[in-house]
Amino acid sequence: MVSIVQEEDNGTIENFCMDLKYGSVFSENTIRAYRGDLYRFLDYQHGRDIVSGFTLREIRGFVRSETARGIDSRSLSREISTLRTFGDWLVETGRLQGNPAKLVKLPKTPAKLPGFLAVDEVMQVLESYDTGTTLGLRNRAVVELLYGGGLRAAEAVSVTIKDLDTDERHLMVRGKGNKQRMIPLPEPTCRILDKWLARRPEFLPKDGNDPGTIFVSVRGRKLDPRDVRRIVASGVKTAARAAGATPHTFRHSFATHLLDNGADLRSVQDMLGHASLSTTQIYTHLTVERLRKAYRDAHPRGKD
Repeated sequence: MVSIVQEEDNGTIENFCMDLKYGSVFSENTIRAYRGDLYRFLDYQHGRDIVSGFTLREIRGFVRSETARGIDSRSLSREISTLRTFGDWLVETGRLQGNPAKLVKLPKTPAKLPGFLAVDEVMQVLESYDTGTTLGLRNRAVVELLYGGGLRAAEAVSVTIKDLDTDERHLMVRGKGNKQRMIPLPEPTCRILDKWLARRPEFLPKDGNDPGTIFVSVRGRKLDPRDVRRIVASGVKTAARAAGATPHTFRHSFATHLLDNGADLRSVQDMLGHASLSTTQIYTHLTVERLRKAYRDAHPRGKD
């Protein structure tokens, strides 16, 4: 039987998540992760209500418990960030006077370079889809947009037909924080999108209900990021050289190939929708590492 305190705790967490959702700052995936983090913290409380138990001592105890459980530093950093955001919300809604989570330091996390594909590996995935079928054409168009525009999976499923102009070859995207940006698209991507849009009505229901998004399922509903992951996985499965690629791999490849070919960092930042230039700079590390590897492999003294 669920206790009254537990019901109140659950309600507090869900109210917090609801406020995040309608604040239009966090993605659904982020909110889902925050919810899971808070329920783990609640389990650690062992029956104590989450607001009165939101103390520096309890938070540090939870962090020690999670460290002992063996989670990596990135996951631990996210959990502490979750507690900081939750603490701010408790203060803003009058449930607490101060936010003790701000006194807990984030662990140091090693810089992790994102994976990317070479151009021929991208093409191997793109050409794995059977564009003779409507489903294959849609799947090819999805991956074309991930790579041709550098979109996140959540962005790709949300863009509407009105956002796309294949004549002018650009797309308006609404990204994190509800920020809008314009992305130029290459001609091959626009050509595939036009072919898909011509056959898109085949997937719409007879009642005329149309979500308006560029991509729809075989039953006419809006796709979600999980659908995109499955679409990418099906192409990667038949493209051996692209093993392990995810939707985000194509975004990383987009940025890396732009920088490899001379694009300036600020323009790439704008196209990716990064709030900070430092986030985009990680891709310069990829190109430098490639140059170093080429030097080590080819120069007579590269292995000295």
